[in-house]
Amino acid sequence: MEKYFLGTYTHRVSKGIYSFDFDPSNGQASNLKLVHEAVNPFYLALGSEHILYCINNNNDVTKPGGIMAIDVDNPSVVKASTYDSAISGTYIAYNDVKRLIYLANYDINELSLYHVGHNRIELQDRTHNNGVVGPKTEQQDGPHPHFINQTPDGRLPVCDLGLDRIFTYDITGKNQFELVATLVLPAGFGPRHLRFNKEKNIAYAVGELSSEVASLSYDQVTGEFKIIDINATIPASWTKHNGAAAIRISGDNRFLYISNRGYNSIAVFSIGDHLKLIQNVAAGGDFPWDINFSQTEDFVLVANQRSDNLSVFSRNAKTGTLKLVNNHFWLPEPLAIVAAEKPLK
Repeated sequence: MEKYFLGTYTHRVSKGIYSFDFDPSNGQASNLKLVHEAVNPFYLALGSEHILYCINNNNDVTKPGGIMAIDVDNPSVVKASTYDSAISGTYIAYNDVKRLIYLANYDINELSLYHVGHNRIELQDRTHNNGVVGPKTEQQDGPHPHFINQTPDGRLPVCDLGLDRIFTYDITGKNQFELVATLVLPAGFGPRHLRFNKEKNIAYAVGELSSEVASLSYDQVTGEFKIIDINATIPASWTKHNGAAAIRISGDNRFLYISNRGYNSIAVFSIGDHLKLIQNVAAGGDFPWDINFSQTEDFVLVANQRSDNLSVFSRNAKTGTLKLVNNHFWLPEPLAIVAAEKPLK
């Protein structure tokens, strides 16, 4: 049996962070539990020593948000925490070696760096992105960092949805942000998340606002990204709202998966010299916010935020295609699915 943690909104029915079990022998989820009460625990990151790092996000800059480190085996136990009016995070990542937390604060245009010590989380540095805002004024009313995580060589790319840019930072020996490169994407792209091909110096950035995915070359010497190509994640005939969201790459680096919120699908691409769309399958729910693999990647789990349900898809490892197994398991306002163990692949 596999165990997963769930980050959520707490606007309607959710009370915080949940866990559930998943049986890979039959594709069934079960045993949903509220494991820790929290306000809008938007994103989660699994660290070493069975610690789960969580954003406690009030979505109100007048109230403090927080970061919590909770015990995976006993989630009611908070190992360390910090609260700050500057925390309004949409993405959290953890560096096991340096014991650093990276946080993207969407609402206030801030990147934060924290060190995890013994029973404490200490702020090291803060910085802000700068640039010309994009043309889609509803969401591009200013800089909005949506993602921060590590490249294979340890740098930090930051997707700024409001500025149509990907910034690359180094972390100095004194735990300070240092900007080393900037990629300007097409106006209105709205970069949300980024994933690396583990076999090549290539990354894939999902454009929430344009419903596209950009293939990017990465230079380890300079930290620069360059655009290889851009592909749509939905049909051109779709004219209603859509926001591309989660992006995942299979462990063999052969297939890429993107969720579409609005068109309500999972777009499947084969990975070669260029991406090729091979499937766009209905998500089995409304507003598929996050997707993740089961431990063996035989299944793909889809968290549908507006319909409060989990869709389970079987995955053909040879072709990459998905087939809906079930979508009846209730999840409250799900935003992020994180495995309680590191993936096998």
